[in-house]
Amino acid sequence: MSTLSPELLYFSSRMSGFSTNTFKLETNNQSSAVAGQIVSVDLPSNSIVNLRTFSMFFNAVVSGTAGGEKGRLPPVKDLIERVEVSMGGIVLSQGTNFTNVLCEAKKALYKDYGSSVLGHPEYIRAKSYNTGGFFDGDNENDDATLFCVNEWEGFIGTADPMLFDTSLVPNIKVRLYMAANSVLSVSKSTTLGKQNNGFADASGTATTDLVGPPPPATAVGSPAAIYTLTNIHFTIECINLADMTYENLLAAQIQQQGELEVPYKAYYTFTDTHQDSSKFSVAASSMDRVWLAWRGANYAVRSPPVTVPGYKIQGGFVADASAGSPTVDVGVPQYDIGGVLGTNEEKYKGRYFTFSQPVAHSSPNTRWTCQLQLNGAYMPQFPAQAEELYQISKHSVEAGRPLKEQTLNQYKLANCVQCFRLNMPNSEFSRTLSGIDTRATNLSGIISTTLSATPEGNRPNLSIFVECSEVLNIAPGRSISVTV
Repeated sequence: MSTLSPELLYFSSRMSGFSTNTFKLETNNQSSAVAGQIVSVDLPSNSIVNLRTFSMFFNAVVSGTAGGEKGRLPPVKDLIERVEVSMGGIVLSQGTNFTNVLCEAKKALYKDYGSSVLGHPEYIRAKSYNTGGFFDGDNENDDATLFCVNEWEGFIGTADPMLFDTSLVPNIKVRLYMAANSVLSVSKSTTLGKQNNGFADASGTATTDLVGPPPPATAVGSPAAIYTLTNIHFTIECINLADMTYENLLAAQIQQQGELEVPYKAYYTFTDTHQDSSKFSVAASSMDRVWLAWRGANYAVRSPPVTVPGYKIQGGFVADASAGSPTVDVGVPQYDIGGVLGTNEEKYKGRYFTFSQPVAHSSPNTRWTCQLQLNGAYMPQFPAQAEELYQISKHSVEAGRPLKEQTLNQYKLANCVQCFRLNMPNSEFSRTLSGIDTRATNLSGIISTTLSATPEGNRPNLSIFVECSEVLNIAPGRSISVTV
């Protein structure tokens, strides 16, 4: 019977005594935060918690802009720069620096997996899709909307099993580090079009020969723009089992094996002002992937949002009445008049999260190559162009998440991210640690490109994220250790 397909079998499994509920968690230190501050919260103890339901709620406003410039929020998940999880004072991983950049880098290849209801996934120009009201000309102060972050990298988002018994470990503390104000965008107008006469900057045109999208020659964003989070709290689902069957099963497994193993993902971040090559080194038992995210040298400038190539940026007017007046600006896509591949709409990114190929932005079709080297071993075995790198990345990302539909021009100018897989395909689903073991070797990782020489101030920023599998070992008496 076990060899037959489930589609041919008639059976059902039953579990009695199961119950579930959602609880609200208050912060340990503060219920409001600005850039650079830390918010901490404790997870319920002596409970079975569903780690994937851990959610952060808050109100967010922007203030402090000047000179007619108004602040704009990014997707709210990008307001968190680092997530640190500790148990009884033992840090499972130090947390990924620039985790917001990592999330946006993944979204450059994946479809957006954030919440479209509470996550503020798109930049608001003139009319809010949260309230349905028009932008009032002030900063983006939608303080009536309760935003939510419910997708996490690291232990909370990847620990397996996701139903985690906190009675087995010391108290779990989550610390969230707020991002810099550089993640904000500013704009002087709500009018569709290019700065300084409109809402956004153009990603496909350049006023200077910088690497990456240059800021506009005028109306560069005010450094005074800041964001503030208020009413911060958390929720999580806890479950209960009526008898001690599960607890006895875990106790027997610990007694038999000596410990329980909980695998999870950890990321190590390296940043460099890149020219020709950048280096990194990691000692890990399972080095699974290497992610590369390229940004222009001016990525931290608070400037107008950047229009994704192909989407609407220039005016296109239609008559609002039979007499031909007044007219309404409906915009014209950058690819053909009617728009192709879904580009007959608006789409913006913050400059901080615009990933552009490391060539002069005035020459987007310049051929450049990239290659990963690990202790003399090359991946791929040849210097690969952008098109080849994208194909390699397609087969390197985790299975189960659909890829973003985009054009080659959009990939080069707005989503230039590469992923190199070093472990067995789909090994995460079987809890198999199959990546490269670099603990006994002095790993030297090198990212090499055929980037043409550029002045010091115009060299691109390269963020390298090394994805590793680590294991939380749980022993009797709430004793824990981490296998890196």
